[in-house]
Amino acid sequence: MARLALLAFVALAVGFASAQEPKYFVQADMVRGAQGAMGAVCVINSVFYPGEWIIFRTVVVDAATGEELRHEAIAELGLQAKVVIDGVTEIDMFYPPEDAAMPPDMYFFRGPWTIPDDFAMGEYRWNVIVSDAAGNEVTFAPIGQGVGLSAITILAQN
Repeated sequence: MARLALLAFVALAVGFASAQEPKYFVQADMVRGAQGAMGAVCVINSVFYPGEWIIFRTVVVDAATGEELRHEAIAELGLQAKVVIDGVTEIDMFYPPEDAAMPPDMYFFRGPWTIPDDFAMGEYRWNVIVSDAAGNEVTFAPIGQGVGLSAITILAQN
C-alpha cells in the first residue's frame, strides 16, 4: 500500500513538474460600438440591444517579459484571437495594421459583432481564446462571470 501511495505521489509530482507555464496573459473587455448604438459609444458596457454593435477588445502580453505583443511579434508567433459567446457564436478578432496616424494605445485585437435582431434575449457568458502557430492557447474569462458579473445581457428594445 505504501508503494502504491509513493507511486501515486511521484506520478503527481512529475505531472506538476511537466505542466507548462502560461506563454501569454490576456486582458479583454467589451464596449458599445457606434453601429445601432442605444447609448454612449466606446464605453465599457455589458447590457446591449438587438442591432447594436459589441466591440470586444483584447491585449496579449508575453508572460515571460510582461511586454505587450505588437505587430512584429504577433505576426512572428502567428497569434490569433477569437471571442466565444456561450457556445452560441464565435467571433474572429483582428489586429489593425501598423499605422503611424493611430495613437499607440489603440493597438489591440478587435472583435466587432452586431447582435442579430432575432438573437434570443438573456444573459450570455463570453471568453477570449488566444492561440499561436506552435499550438499554445490561453483563455480569458472576465472576473465574476461565474456569478453573473461581466456577462453580456441582451434586452428587448422597448
